[in-house]
Amino acid sequence: MLLTLSALIIIGGLGFLVWENIARKRSLRKFSVYTKLVLLITAALLAVGWAGTCLLEWNNPETLGGMTVGEKLLNGFFQSATLRTAGFAAIDQAKLTESGKAFSSVLMFIGGSSGSTAGGLKTVTVAVLLLAFRAGVRGREEVTLRGRAISHRRVMNAMTLTLMVVFLFMVSSMLLSTVDGLPFLSAAFEVASAMGTVGLTVGITPGLSLFSRGVLVFLMYVG
Repeated sequence: MLLTLSALIIIGGLGFLVWENIARKRSLRKFSVYTKLVLLITAALLAVGWAGTCLLEWNNPETLGGMTVGEKLLNGFFQSATLRTAGFAAIDQAKLTESGKAFSSVLMFIGGSSGSTAGGLKTVTVAVLLLAFRAGVRGREEVTLRGRAISHRRVMNAMTLTLMVVFLFMVSSMLLSTVDGLPFLSAAFEVASAMGTVGLTVGITPGLSLFSRGVLVFLMYVG
């Protein structure tokens, strides 16, 4: 069941443009740069999410701690996949460690790919930011990928979008935390889930004030 749901989550999160390109070209060498980038970033995020979840929750008796090694690995992978868009919970999100909540919020914040059924900042936006960071570290003005230049306008668009989303995320998290007297990480988890249209919760939403619920509804539409 977990593997089936994981496969469907990944398929839905790649995006219709990617699947159209895969269906037409049917060869990795012929795939567009966008498709290759989406596949690469998606695989990387799944791997990082899997490793991070297992590392942070391996000995937590409330989540993965009481499972066998195989069950830990399986549930860790499912957690990595479901955080990107789906909202199916195999473990109690409220029982995650504080580090686990923060890590999960980041994955929900990134989300899936453009033109998909997922929300969030989007994988390619994050990829462009990483490429721009790499170019900056190397002292280069031009951002490139496999010999192809990414226009300055696209880089600026990615940076502008990211700054706007981060600002909205921080302000909304502080609002929920202040208005309802919640731990900041729990509030941030709910906000990231709403912005990424993920659907996971640490269980605080039913007890939120009308104002805070309104904020989450607004964030779901924005996401």
